[in-house]
Amino acid sequence: MVWIIVAVMGVAIGLFFLARRSEKGKPAQTALPYQKTEGGLFSHAERSFLSVLQQAVGKHAVVFGKVRVADVVQPKASLGRHARQTALNKIAGAHFDFLLCDIEDLSVACVIELSDGSQPSKQRQQHDAFLKEVCAAAGVPLIQVPAQSAYIISAVKRLLPRYLTIKDTPAPESSPDLSPQKPELNKKLCPNCSAVMVKRMARTGKHAGKPFWVCSAYPTCNTMEAVTARKRSPGRQGNIAS
Repeated sequence: MVWIIVAVMGVAIGLFFLARRSEKGKPAQTALPYQKTEGGLFSHAERSFLSVLQQAVGKHAVVFGKVRVADVVQPKASLGRHARQTALNKIAGAHFDFLLCDIEDLSVACVIELSDGSQPSKQRQQHDAFLKEVCAAAGVPLIQVPAQSAYIISAVKRLLPRYLTIKDTPAPESSPDLSPQKPELNKKLCPNCSAVMVKRMARTGKHAGKPFWVCSAYPTCNTMEAVTARKRSPGRQGNIAS
């Protein structure tokens, strides 16, 4: 009886050391070589336009950003294997800035691209020209909007009836001017959506009779700020007679 117990213990000890030896032989598991991308998904200019675009679109469409070109267009079925792969390689890694899709079936209504300022680089010009040719070939409507520090919601909204069904906005006879404008001296921009803020006067409450700023996109954007009094320079103060 004793020798049976000893034999069982011997087998158990042997299996234990065998398992430890096999574990030492396995390569150490390492974490996958990825990290979070620095910054947000959109640049400052793209975030500014996205906020205005969402307000201009309202409930008439769904806005998507940073969509792969290959998810919107594809090579023609008639192409051979080599030509098809070449066409795919040309759009690999490229993306559209914004995509407007039908609210019901999410079909593509149009593409919106922001231009890179008044003096874009040669590489950016080639990129914009290529995407324009791709959209024209695929029959996808493309709207190119010059990037600027602020946008007027009504001007952006007037671009859309040609591609979306917006009953409360008449189709424009000509495209609105969205070229960069010099900021007016008295223009104040909303810090949240970049729309123009307007000055109002409080009628009730403890601040009655005091002016305040409210976003022109209200109630979509309900940003409000108090009007701060400007300090008068000493040179403008009247002289006090002694």
